[in-house]
Amino acid sequence: MPRHTHTVKRGENRAVAEEEITELELQMVTYEEKALENNEYTGFKFPQILHFPVPNKVVEMEAIDENAFSSKKSAFFMKRRIGRPEPEDEEEERQDESSDDSESGTEEEKRDQQDWHFWECFYFAFRQLLFSRTWILLLQFAAANYFGDRLRTDGFNLADRIIEPGKSVLGDLVVRRALLGLRRWDAQQFLFVADNHYIFEHSLAFFPGYPEVINIFRIGIHEYMKGSLGWSFPPWVITGILSVAVNLFFFHAAGLALFMAVTMMTRNVKQALLAVSIFAYNPASIFFTSAYSESLFFALTITGFNFMLYAVRATSYSQRVIGTLSGTVIFGLSAVVRSNGLLNVIFVVWYWAAILLWEPEKPVPDCHLMIESLAGSKNDRYRREGQARLRAFERKRKQTRKVFRWTDPRFSRCSLIFITLVFIVIVSIASFGPYVFMSNSAAEEFCEATPRQKELVATVKKQIRMSPKIITIADAWEKAAWCRKPKLFGIVRQYYGEIQAKYWNVGLFGYWRIKKIPCFLMMLPAAILTVLAIISAWVHVFETKRWNNIWVLLIRSDHLLHLAPQAIIMLCTAVFVINAEVFTRLIFSSSPLLYIFIAQYIDKLTQGNTMGNRLWHYTSSPGILPFFVFRRVWEEGWKGKALYIYILGYFIFGTMAHAAWLPFT
Repeated sequence: MPRHTHTVKRGENRAVAEEEITELELQMVTYEEKALENNEYTGFKFPQILHFPVPNKVVEMEAIDENAFSSKKSAFFMKRRIGRPEPEDEEEERQDESSDDSESGTEEEKRDQQDWHFWECFYFAFRQLLFSRTWILLLQFAAANYFGDRLRTDGFNLADRIIEPGKSVLGDLVVRRALLGLRRWDAQQFLFVADNHYIFEHSLAFFPGYPEVINIFRIGIHEYMKGSLGWSFPPWVITGILSVAVNLFFFHAAGLALFMAVTMMTRNVKQALLAVSIFAYNPASIFFTSAYSESLFFALTITGFNFMLYAVRATSYSQRVIGTLSGTVIFGLSAVVRSNGLLNVIFVVWYWAAILLWEPEKPVPDCHLMIESLAGSKNDRYRREGQARLRAFERKRKQTRKVFRWTDPRFSRCSLIFITLVFIVIVSIASFGPYVFMSNSAAEEFCEATPRQKELVATVKKQIRMSPKIITIADAWEKAAWCRKPKLFGIVRQYYGEIQAKYWNVGLFGYWRIKKIPCFLMMLPAAILTVLAIISAWVHVFETKRWNNIWVLLIRSDHLLHLAPQAIIMLCTAVFVINAEVFTRLIFSSSPLLYIFIAQYIDKLTQGNTMGNRLWHYTSSPGILPFFVFRRVWEEGWKGKALYIYILGYFIFGTMAHAAWLPFT
């Protein structure tokens, strides 16, 4: 009788332990797991995407995976094999990785041996960026000096016309000869604004972020030379050199920042390196070195992404808020450089919603009853099965997860609403404050110019003949109607749209003319890639991952769908409103979407024993050539050939056409 009682009690303990671990396992079930288990899933459905997530948890990822640059994580980092063939598939790669783990040496020693991979990746990226600029400088020099001004149009070229040849040997050799092809088209506008500020109405269409950066350094160099040497170069010489030097710096900074951002978005170092290679030789590459604002704008945009991605993955509340605020300010500054920087508010809203609505989950308690039950059991089968289940439980328990605050009873909805309202005010100021300040300052400088500023117009008129139709600061208040209009909402001056419509015919269907068909054909490849990238992002989220929930998409930043709205707006604007030919440089300087899409396409084609599937393929390649020219992609058919012809064709012939004053703008 006592033995029977003891057996019954032991069985009850097992049942209680099983019930405890089952309940704890249910607490750790995430939305991603449930979505993949749903056999009735039929794809995207609009009403369902707005429903709150059930379960209300997602797996939290670190900013960069642990051992992300190690062969333990990816076969991509396996070293060159001497006397051994490369594995043909992923199964062999995994076996090789497991055999590598069994090598002698402590874990710390093995980890230290892999640390160099990160710097190898950075060095490769830097080489690609550096040598691509070498090609750009050579191509523009050849085209500009061969064609000269034979193909010059009647576009604005005042920055060149006010230069007096023979005043500076450095200026004649470097600015007017070596860098001549980097002073074409809109570069003339930026260079003129950098030296003279806004004295013409049409110059206001070119935002002051880039010219002011040049101007600040120019003044610093001028004052230093005057104080130390007693003389200085003419302003146009310093401006001409700085316009290129500034862009070279921000181009390299943007490329390295792109590597980090793509690594965080895709969790794939190989795709990140491919994305940097594509960026280095992108079809709009000339505009990242010429005196345009593309390099500065993309550097700010991609840096903003880095801060936001880090903040979304952070577990500390202070890190999340500080990181997101920093990203917001940087995105806000991008609106001072280019008008489409205002579209970056889409990303600001997206990432702030993720930060406010999702909170790190508190650790799940350990299942003590199961541990005690296994320790006291003499049933071998029960112990084996229980220990296996306990190990799986512990692995999952160590995962970090985030919980949806709105549906979690541990969080107050009232406090969430209050915090959200407070941050809306702060974020609005950080996002739009730089643009409002810039817009009002530029308008005030133009419409309410001082007598000293108006003297600049008289000085320019002495050097060149100007059309009487051109509105300058001397007669702005009388001739520019927008100067007398009240501010929008009493806050910001509105002039950009009016100036664009007046001087460039920007407006709905304003560019739909027979003679503009070549301009639409010029943007067609970029438009096709944009559409394909958006479709790919859609399929990945709603069909592959089955994340049919907007709230989950906010926090799961390892997808590209949140980049699609901006791309759609820019594409529609280019087709129906603005000058179509500028779309190529707009889309390639506004987000990492196309770089990642092309990198993923190449990645899929270069798996297994293929050139480009190991880091040493990259590091041992000649840096002076673009790395992404893989035979495997070329052999893919017309798609691979069309991709390379487009990228390298625009890189080479687009650069030369721009430098020769042909309409590649």
